[in-house]
Amino acid sequence: MAPHQAGNKKRRREPSNVDTKLVEIYEDLANEKDEIRLKAAQALVSQFTPDVNPTDEQIKKVLERLFRGLCSSRKAARIGFSIALTEVLTQVLSEPRESSEIDIPRVVRFWEAQSNAAGGESGQEQRDHHFGRLFGAEAIIKSSILFKPKAPFSEWTKLLELVFDLAKKKPWIREECGWIIYRCVYELSAQKADAKYVETALEHLCSNELARTPEGVAIWLAAKDLFPKVQFPTKVWKHDDPLDAKERNQLAKVMKDSSVSEAENQGGNPKSSGVWSSKLHFAWDAVLSRLGDSPAKDSKSKTSRLSFVDFWTEVVDNGLFAASSSEERKYWGFLLLIKVLNESPLLLASFVFTKNLVRCLTNQLAVEDRYLHRMAVKAAKTIQARVSKEPEFAAAAINGLMGSAGAVNFDQVTKTKTVEKIVVEADLDSLKQIVPLFEKLITRPGTDDSKAAASSRQFLAGLLLSIVRAQASASDEAEEGAQAVLEHILFTFVRFAYFMEKDGESRGQASAEPALTQQTQELFRNRINSCLNSLIANQKYATDLPYAVVRKIRDAAKSEEYGPFIIAMDDTLQDSVKSAFKSLKKLSSTEKKGDTAGVDAFKLLYSMTILQVYNGDADAVSMLEELDFCFSKIFTDKKSKEETADASDALVEILLSFASKPFQLFRRMSEQVFGAFADKISENGLDSLVSILEAKESLAGQQEMFEQQDDEGDEEMMDADEEDSDVEVIDAEGSGSNEGDEEDEDEDEEESSDEEADGDDDEEAIFEAKLAEALGAHRADSEGPEGSDDDMNDDEMEQVDQQLAKVFQARREALHQKKDKKDAKENMVNFKNRVLDLLEIYVKKCHSKLLALDLLLPLLRLTRKSTVKQISNKANSVLRDYTRLCKGSALPKLESEEPVWELLKSIHQEAHNSGPPSHASACSQASLLVVKVLVAHDKDTISGIVDVYADTRKQQFISKKCHVQPSFFTEWNNWCVSASKQMKN
Repeated sequence: MAPHQAGNKKRRREPSNVDTKLVEIYEDLANEKDEIRLKAAQALVSQFTPDVNPTDEQIKKVLERLFRGLCSSRKAARIGFSIALTEVLTQVLSEPRESSEIDIPRVVRFWEAQSNAAGGESGQEQRDHHFGRLFGAEAIIKSSILFKPKAPFSEWTKLLELVFDLAKKKPWIREECGWIIYRCVYELSAQKADAKYVETALEHLCSNELARTPEGVAIWLAAKDLFPKVQFPTKVWKHDDPLDAKERNQLAKVMKDSSVSEAENQGGNPKSSGVWSSKLHFAWDAVLSRLGDSPAKDSKSKTSRLSFVDFWTEVVDNGLFAASSSEERKYWGFLLLIKVLNESPLLLASFVFTKNLVRCLTNQLAVEDRYLHRMAVKAAKTIQARVSKEPEFAAAAINGLMGSAGAVNFDQVTKTKTVEKIVVEADLDSLKQIVPLFEKLITRPGTDDSKAAASSRQFLAGLLLSIVRAQASASDEAEEGAQAVLEHILFTFVRFAYFMEKDGESRGQASAEPALTQQTQELFRNRINSCLNSLIANQKYATDLPYAVVRKIRDAAKSEEYGPFIIAMDDTLQDSVKSAFKSLKKLSSTEKKGDTAGVDAFKLLYSMTILQVYNGDADAVSMLEELDFCFSKIFTDKKSKEETADASDALVEILLSFASKPFQLFRRMSEQVFGAFADKISENGLDSLVSILEAKESLAGQQEMFEQQDDEGDEEMMDADEEDSDVEVIDAEGSGSNEGDEEDEDEDEEESSDEEADGDDDEEAIFEAKLAEALGAHRADSEGPEGSDDDMNDDEMEQVDQQLAKVFQARREALHQKKDKKDAKENMVNFKNRVLDLLEIYVKKCHSKLLALDLLLPLLRLTRKSTVKQISNKANSVLRDYTRLCKGSALPKLESEEPVWELLKSIHQEAHNSGPPSHASACSQASLLVVKVLVAHDKDTISGIVDVYADTRKQQFISKKCHVQPSFFTEWNNWCVSASKQMKN
């Protein structure tokens, strides 16, 4: 027990001889936080500065401890100890120390001894010692003690031997060994050291057969750049340059880390590192930084270096991305692609879209479970990011992904929106290259299959539309030249939409192969509408571009530059179009006299109507005639009020004709034109709008409004291509909701669905009854022998067939009628929405006009009567805007009181009706607006107004049919309080 106790006592006394502060420093050197490591390193180094004058024993202990610490795998020990070691060596050996035994050879021996891996250690311990040797060499090199004038050169040689020996014996650490020597070349250059250090490094590189490795290439190139006068080992690289054009094949093998089997016939290639790394080798940086966009002549050897294009094609595309390359090497290829896209100049980055690379990118993007899918996605996003950062890169990216190396349907194959996102980010210079490329690809999509070609053309049309939308939504300060690009896109659509190309080669342009189908040409016509829909929303393009489109169609039809015009037009149509173009020409001269808004609106209207003629719309011809009438009346120098009113009425009818079409394009156009002429709308014109609001939302209402017009035109419009089209779909059930009536809405929907279900059941029961009557005793489920067909003669069977035919015919007619009713309701809802849009514009521009008061009652009735909540809410919204705008000086000025008194009484009568909560509020607002108008005209009218409200209050008490809401009188009382104060003042 005594020895054991004595031992324990000895261990307890031992800490008294240990420098606890130094222990804490060593502990902190291994900390994972940078600031703690640096602080510890600073504390340690401060103990070994020349002014402190440490003893040899102290220096020996700290050096051994630091070299030993480099061999630790604990936390961040290697980093912290390496920093401290570098600084301690610099302090201790930067200047010769008198009577000191600690010199450079001894330091190298410390390093070699502490980092030596003995045979009895475990594999992990050996790896730790190898890394310790590596970090020790780096610390010695960074301290620069070996490069001092009096430093023994043999120690530099010793260090090189140990490092290269480690690199050769342990291929998995070879890259790190190479990196140390590579960076050392830069250190030597910065210190302007003797070239002999580099020469010796190159000799050891070759003697260890490491010259033809990625590390060897990097070291060689650094030496060649920084020490051009050094004597390079012979017979390694032609003209002593790994980047010599004649070394491209060998360089490709070296950079992809080829194995011995691949390089046996080349002689001298080292063994592959044998360990794949997910990080890109530093040698790629060394090579890429020394490649230009064109071959550069070496003045000494008069040979040329590889250009970036040649390097990328041979080493990357034919090397890493070759079909036979492993997934690991293709992974490196993607890393290189991302690196170049992120870091290289625009010119070099433009050359990366080579054939094998784009093929690999496409294949890996297309399937999610492929090994390199995530890397491909990252690469695609990097391309997009580069375009977003530098929009001028878009042309190179699109040409690379869709041109000769890529595929027209890149986005379709890869199920991404890579190309689509790139084109909307492109700048104008890029678009000037992209749009002609797309036109070329539409002409020759690279396939003989008609369906595949149609699909590619549809995709290209969508991309062109995306470009138009992006440019149309750009700021008003768009670059000059944008209109030219937009015109090119529109003219491309015109070329393929309206003409059948023949003998294209004779006109200097290739004809489309395979030929465009009718469906594709119709698609392009729809795309023109979609483009114009976006463009007319921007005032900058609203007038000129629609006119440019129809002018191009006219000129191309005359010159046949794109082939024969495919739209059949008789002499009457042609005369109407000619007359319309003459009017457009006159408008240009009228524009100089003023009224720019009116002229622009008419130019837009003429252009869109002519386009409808070219699209085969039968109604467009009569619309052109009405337009000519409007033009002659509105823009003549001498015009009476009656003529102007007639013209504005006709204009309203034309705009309603456009507004009735289920396309957003025509809605926008009608709104824009209506806004320019709203102040010229007469009472008759306003009545035309109001009559639509008062029509029933049913088949009967549609027949009344459209006078039972043929439905064929509407069906053609509704069958237009839906993708990217501007067809508007109106939810017949409405999307808006009033406050407090969600439960009512749910109940209404349930009742409606129940009624529809009951209706379907009733129809089914009637059909079953008629079917049973037709079959009589011969129903399949009837019992008895009389149910057999054998008992029927031919006449009886024919009679049954006739009866069945009638039953099924009636069934078809009933179903068709039901569909007609549904379609009619949707059409009427759509039409009322469009009219409300126009009235919204009218009240904003003309709310101070007396005529605008005529809208109050129709809007109130629509709020109450509409079966579609969306329409009811929208009517209420228009009325609310109107009453909000009419205040103070903006109130209409009365010519006669009597009609306004009648209007007030009618509003109060309308308030008697029950309706949604919004209706009661709207009635109150409308009534108060009329009250304000009367009081503004004559304050004495207040007595009569009180009588009107009193009569309504009386009706609320005595009439069961009066459903005036309490809020109607509350708001009136509030107005009375505020108005009486103003009147008394």
